[in-house]
Amino acid sequence: TKSNKDGGNQEVEIARCHKGQYFGELALVTNKPRAASAYAVGDVKCLVMDVQAFERLLGPCMDIMKRNISHYEEQLVKMFGSSVDLGNLGQ
Repeated sequence: TKSNKDGGNQEVEIARCHKGQYFGELALVTNKPRAASAYAVGDVKCLVMDVQAFERLLGPCMDIMKRNISHYEEQLVKMFGSSVDLGNLGQ
């Protein structure tokens, strides 16, 4: 994934996913836009899910993910250097 980490126009690679890994789950849990863009490097197979499919797949785990939002926010601060408002989930 890449992000405009410095707020400018230059994108910086912040992570690289490999076979079996995933990205974008925070956007599905919070129902907010992703904090970074993802680009394919080479040939990839990618599963795309909407929020409803994601919630059906995770079922009761959704509550656990929502409880861990503060941990996700800490990770975003480490990556981007500032806090992202993830508040008021499920309201």
